[in-house]
Order: sequence, then structure tokens, then C-alpha cells
Amino acid sequence: MALNMLEKPMEKASSASFMVFIKELNATKTGKLASFNFFLAVFIILWGAWVRLSGSGAGCGEHWPLCHGEVVPLAPSLQTLIEFTHRVTSGIFGFTVLGQVIFAAKEFGKGHLQFKGSLVFLILTVVEALIGAVLVKKGLVVDNDSAMRAWVIGAHLVNTLLLMGSLTLCLFVHKAHASYSWTHGFRKEKLLSGLGLTLFLLVGAFGAITALGNTLFPSDSLIQGLASDFDPQAPFLIRLRIYHPALAILMAALWLGLLIKWRESYRENHEPNFYGLSFVLIFIAIAFGALNWLLMAPVWGALVHLLLGDLLWVSLLLSVFTRFYQTSVKQN
Repeated sequence: MALNMLEKPMEKASSASFMVFIKELNATKTGKLASFNFFLAVFIILWGAWVRLSGSGAGCGEHWPLCHGEVVPLAPSLQTLIEFTHRVTSGIFGFTVLGQVIFAAKEFGKGHLQFKGSLVFLILTVVEALIGAVLVKKGLVVDNDSAMRAWVIGAHLVNTLLLMGSLTLCLFVHKAHASYSWTHGFRKEKLLSGLGLTLFLLVGAFGAITALGNTLFPSDSLIQGLASDFDPQAPFLIRLRIYHPALAILMAALWLGLLIKWRESYRENHEPNFYGLSFVLIFIAIAFGALNWLLMAPVWGALVHLLLGDLLWVSLLLSVFTRFYQTSVKQN
């Protein structure tokens, strides 16, 4: 029965959502650039995690935006190359996001949701860069285990999710000759969706703190790691780890309930939707999270776990937009 529940949504997600969505998305320059920005953003997020996992956060010293006081480091170490690559790709990303705003203004107009979403995307990209600068300038990298680093890295992850959220909105409102309006009604569903998204942000923030604790204070065994989670003498980063899986399970249960309801009501229309994809990704993300814990969070596991989390966040947002936004196509 569980397999049947997974097969139907997956079939809907692959046949309807992707093919129609991608074809329409690539019909404009803005849509194509937004697609490029999506893949570049995912790469930068994963590479940023690799910067932390490889201990390369101080690869450019406490200089920002320069690297060891140089525009291009002349004799870089491996850590410097890793950190410098992150900075270069992030810089390129800033220009491509700005380009998306310019294209959106020309193709959609400044009153369209596409332009507004792109503008928010640009603002959050700037905030993301500033948070990165704080981490470097304040020395909140490598072996720093302060409470300030935990707060900043949690805020960093939340801003990353909000950034990806604004980009996801841009991907959704991709039709230049259409208007998008928030539906009336569905008050209870909207409140539950808002709660679900808020829980996801908390899961992400505690996930970033958990990953930091795993990096700075690795355990020799699974039993030792589990015991340290409840040890009052353990570092606070370790004692905070329990909140990530607890909140994740609560969040997953809430979203599964909503998605089952939405999937049933979706049968009456033929618009592209992402309910099925979200449904499947929740099970994959939770299962891999458990596996990653059993394996004691190896580097590759941490990266895959982060990737699954980002994809689930985007898919859930697309599900929310599909549910609550009305699309009206303008006739030429």
C-alpha cells in the first residue's frame, strides 16, 4: 500500500510537473537565467559546506573581499583555493542575479511578481554575502566553537533558504503573459503551510548547528555520540543536536498530511504540480537523514543530506505556490 502511495505521486510529478514546467520556463530569457541561477546556487551552497567540512574557512585569512590582501592569490594553499573558489563563484552569482532582475524588468515589467521576486532574490543575495563576510572578519571559521558562530551559521542557513525561496517563486511565476494572484479562503491550510515552512527553517538552522558540532567534535562511535547528546558536560553544540531530528520528524508529519489532502483534491485539474515530488522527497530525506546518523555523518553524507534538504524546500514551496496561487493568462 505504501508503494502504491509513492508510485502515483511520482508518476504525476514526472509526467506533468517537470515536462510542462521546464518547457514553459525556458520560453523567456528571465526563465533561462533563473534556471541557471538555480543550479549555480545549489553548487555554491554545497561548495560552501565543503569549505567548512574541509577546514578551509580561513583559507583567505580574515581578509574580505580580498584573499590574503590580494585580488588573486599568487601562491595559494589547497585551503585557499577552496575558499577562493567559493568567493569567485559567489561573485559571479551576484552578477547573474542582477542580470535576472534586469531581464525581468524588460520582459515582465516592474509590476509583475517575477520582477518583485527577482528583486527580493537580489537583496537576499547581498545579505548572504554580508553574512559570509561576518563569518570571515570575526574569525567564526575553522575551530571556532563560540555561541556567536552557532547563531550566525544558523542565520546563514535560514537566509540561504529564504534566498532559494525567492528564486523558487521566480521559477514558478515564469509566464510573461500571465498574472498571479493569491487565492482567497483556505485559511486553515495556509496557516498550516506557514507553520510547516517555519518548522523547515528551524530544522535547517538546527541542521547547520548540528553539522558544525559534528565537524568540531566528532564522536568515536555511535554510542558515544548518542550519550554525549544528553551529557550536561558536553559542548553546547553537541547538546543542541537532538533538536534537528525531533523538529524534522514533526515537520515531515505535518507536510505529509497536507500533501495527501492536496494530492486528492488535485485530481480535478490538470495544472502542473509538485505535490508528488514533495511527497517522495520527504521519505527520501528522512530515510537518508537516519542513514547519515547511523554512518556518523561522513563528509559525502553531509553534502547529500544538505542537497536533499534544499531540493525538498524548493519542492514544498512549489507545492504551496501551486495550491494557493491563481494563474490568469492574458490574451494578446
